[in-house]
Amino acid sequence: MHTVIASHAGFCAGVKRAFKIAEETANSPGRWYTLGQLVHNESVIDYFRQKGINPVNNLDEITEGAGIIIRSHGVAPDIISIAKNRGLNIKDATCPRVNRVHEIVQTLEAEGYDIVIFGDPEHPEVEGILGWCGGRASVVSEINDIMKLKAYDRLGIVSQTTKDEKEFFQVVNSLSEIAGEIKVFNTICSATQRRQKSALELCREVDLMIVVGGEYSSNTTTLFKECLNTGVRTYQVQDAAGINPQWFEGVSTAGITAGASTPDWIIKEVLCRMTEYEEKEIQAQAQEQEVESQEQESNVQEQSSEEANDELFARMEAEMAEYETPGRGDVIKGTIVQVLDDEVMVDVGGKSEGIIPLRELSLTPVDSAKDFVQVGDEIEVMILKWDDDGTILLSKKRVDSKKVLDDLEEVFEKGETVRGTVKDIVKGGLIVDVGVVGFLPASHVEDGYVKNLDEYKDKTYDFKIIEFNRNKRRGSQVVLSRRELVLAEKQQQKQDFWNNIEEGQTRTGKVKRIVDYGAFIDLGGYEGLLHVSELDHKRVEHPADVLHEGEELEVYVLGVDLEKERVSLSRKKLLKSPWEIAVETYSEGDIVDGIIVRIAPFGAFVELDPGVDGLVHISQLADYRVEKPEDVVSVNQQVKVKILSVDAKEKRIGLSIREAQRDEEQQGVEDYIAQQDQE
Repeated sequence: MHTVIASHAGFCAGVKRAFKIAEETANSPGRWYTLGQLVHNESVIDYFRQKGINPVNNLDEITEGAGIIIRSHGVAPDIISIAKNRGLNIKDATCPRVNRVHEIVQTLEAEGYDIVIFGDPEHPEVEGILGWCGGRASVVSEINDIMKLKAYDRLGIVSQTTKDEKEFFQVVNSLSEIAGEIKVFNTICSATQRRQKSALELCREVDLMIVVGGEYSSNTTTLFKECLNTGVRTYQVQDAAGINPQWFEGVSTAGITAGASTPDWIIKEVLCRMTEYEEKEIQAQAQEQEVESQEQESNVQEQSSEEANDELFARMEAEMAEYETPGRGDVIKGTIVQVLDDEVMVDVGGKSEGIIPLRELSLTPVDSAKDFVQVGDEIEVMILKWDDDGTILLSKKRVDSKKVLDDLEEVFEKGETVRGTVKDIVKGGLIVDVGVVGFLPASHVEDGYVKNLDEYKDKTYDFKIIEFNRNKRRGSQVVLSRRELVLAEKQQQKQDFWNNIEEGQTRTGKVKRIVDYGAFIDLGGYEGLLHVSELDHKRVEHPADVLHEGEELEVYVLGVDLEKERVSLSRKKLLKSPWEIAVETYSEGDIVDGIIVRIAPFGAFVELDPGVDGLVHISQLADYRVEKPEDVVSVNQQVKVKILSVDAKEKRIGLSIREAQRDEEQQGVEDYIAQQDQE
């Protein structure tokens, strides 16, 4: 008889996790219990009893100050609340896939959906799911149960994680006939599906199947039914003691599978027991062989037995290997099944899920994995190592890094450019994100000395790779430079500038440098001089009084000297002259304030605005005859004047002090009369 073990059998990732949590807890101080059986397997329960962890049926059996381990099936939230209120220490070993079902029913309940759970009503997992939707759900264990249900307007459907997928969709089809809107969530664990699939495939190759698992294990029961339905003779046992040797009479090939809650040591015991039957058959065959002597026959029996034993146990170890997946350093694809703040669980299609710690998730720092990935994402990961408990340590960052480094190496070899964003400032330069961390020396930031590197932070540029070493362990694997690109860009800008610059143009520029005699304006490839005399129509003492470095402004091109490569600029040309402003501002009849700035024999000149003077003729200085203007007014005296005329063409304004005084006196009389009338 030949014995074959299914490619997927035994502990799933959720049970492994619960087992690991319980083992770690057994070594911690205090008394610990599991609320119900940690998993549905008596061998596991006995194992932890020996370590001092006993199952209890309810919280009342636990004394204050002890600890409780939430089993892999999960519990209702009110049980956790009660445990906390009683001061119990809590270790939550709920399977991540079960937690996902809890989240789904919470959302459905909050959105007002009626909920149907496909599962066994008395199964602890189903009891826990009911608790997370406030008990407002119906449980369906088979299609006949649907006849008891009402019609639904909006229905959400989930499944116990260990149920049969084919039965689940049969139930879904039936429910769709009594529901208006329906949301279906296939929450059956992929580990359960893989175990069923591999068991069914094995059934095609064997004469008999042994299903190993606990009597009350739902997934083991489902496995047993699936195998039995293929027509292959199938038996379910809890351990090796349950095997009946008579089952194997006339069996050429036997298969073994096991539920997700069955520990490895139980599977190995069953395999060893079946191996003993194989050895006996080999010995019997050896005894029947024709031999020349009793001694030779004995030798043949011993040799055959040893060889058969070695072969079978070698096969057993190979078939029972915890993982039949690639080794350390290999890149594989997987699907994300759980996302926590500090780690991500990935289904990599083997006999276990893998874990990506937060530090191995992204090339760029992230505070929480939830901000970066979500359940259902398909990703490529690298295997870093296998932990003793069978957990696979994975890295997404290293896969991404390898891809980026491959691309950067090609860019480096071809002499092309790469785009990146400056992330930080360090001693000697800048840190740049080009997919991986690159270093930009300060001397390569521009084509000259850079005074302030802070202005480059969070900005994106193109870079040349001047050094690439993917095997470098200290320092950056990628060293970058902008210097050549900046020089080339400036050269091109300069050429474009001189090809297009013309006198009379208006251009936008940026103040690059301020000096005593003016300012140099960057016009995009070349700097032009804006002389202090061209800053404004009025006198400017120093350019810094009007401009500041980095400011953008429009300038007028006064002159271009291609031979000497000089450009003279003007700001004043683009500003309105004081007289243009005056024409728009002042009208005949207005009374305004002014200052006497100059006295002549024929009158006095009054400054209305800087650069705008008006004349008060001697006849308009007072309401009496004036011999000399200085008898009435003096330089720097403030006066009120009335505008008599405005000649924009000749830039002349006629003023009168006399008329202004008369108007003020007249207004005073009118105000007095108006006040008297009111009284």
